[in-house]
Amino acid sequence: MAPEWLGKARVGETPATDVKSVEGRVIEATVSDFTDDKSKYYMRLGLRMGKPEGKDVPTGFHSLYCVAEYVMRLGRKGLGKVPVFVDVETKDGWKLQLSVVVILNRKGNREIKSKARAFVAELLASKAKELSLEEFVKATMAGVFQMKIKKGACKIYPVRLAEITKIETLKRPAQ
Repeated sequence: MAPEWLGKARVGETPATDVKSVEGRVIEATVSDFTDDKSKYYMRLGLRMGKPEGKDVPTGFHSLYCVAEYVMRLGRKGLGKVPVFVDVETKDGWKLQLSVVVILNRKGNREIKSKARAFVAELLASKAKELSLEEFVKATMAGVFQMKIKKGACKIYPVRLAEITKIETLKRPAQ
């Protein structure tokens, strides 16, 4: 079962000889399964299985990523690509590593790319400090940060697209 903030929906079934052996496994589902937004077909949500409760197993957040085919399709000849990797900590103590791709309208020089990287890192770190994990992931799934990155980075250089391609859990808060 998905976490409560995703509506406790049934995610799927997994074969196991013993129910206890599924604890710690990661199950994947598309974001469109939870949001009914078919345009988010390229986003996958990784959910880590917890302690079994009968035949049901609750899950918690593990990762969010865009499928490789979608990410590869973003880049085209003549466009600038700015990859950004940033570690952030949420208000409730989750440490996450984010991978972001900013696609510029033309190839930019080193100074433009470094300014864009600094802007993206600053924006995401400040937003993560203000939000809990659930709020942060929901905003990413809705495209809120992607639009803020695009709008803010356009002041540095014209941006075609910004996408958070991966969110990985580095450290969970102490329970």
